Amino acid sequence: MMAESEKARWYVAQIKQNGFDRAMSNLTRQGYQTFMPMKKKTVRHARQLKNVLRPVFPGYLFVQFGADRGDWRKINSTFGVARLVSFNKSAPAPVPDRLVAGLQARCDAQDCLQSPDDFKIGEKVRMVAGAFAGFVGDVENLIGEERIRLLYEFMGQKSRIDIGKGDLEKL
Repeated sequence: MMAESEKARWYVAQIKQNGFDRAMSNLTRQGYQTFMPMKKKTVRHARQLKNVLRPVFPGYLFVQFGADRGDWRKINSTFGVARLVSFNKSAPAPVPDRLVAGLQARCDAQDCLQSPDDFKIGEKVRMVAGAFAGFVGDVENLIGEERIRLLYEFMGQKSRIDIGKGDLEKL
C-alpha cells in the first residue's frame, strides 16, 4: 500500500495565454497526468452560431503528481506553463481530492462537464448552447431523462422551448 507522503495529489498549474495544447502535450510527455474540464458554449460570429468547447477554469490546468516527487519544479519551466499555484515559496498548494474527483465524475470521455441531473420545476436556468444561448428561463416540466421544457420571455411574450439538459446551467 502507498504511504500518505507518496500518494499522488492534484495541483493547479497556471498556463500561458494560448498555451493549453502545448502545456498538455509537454506535461503528458513528462509523465504527469493532466485534467482540464471543458464546457459547451454557443458562440456567435459573423451572424453564425457555432458550438465550441471552452475551459471551465480558463488559464488553469490540473496536474497530478506525488508530493515526494522531487522534480515537480520542472513543471514551472515546461513550455506552455507559467507556474504552479502556491501560497508559499517552498511548495505548490494541493487541491482537495474530492473537488477534482467530483469534477471528473461529472465529465464525459472528452472531459466535457455535463449538467447536473437534479433540475427542479420552477428553478431558474440559463441556456448555454443553441440559438437561444444566454436566455434565462424557468423549468416548467421535465421531459424524459435528457430534455426539459423551459418557459422564458422572448420579445415581451412568454414562450416555451424543449431543450437538452446539457445545454443548461443553473443560476
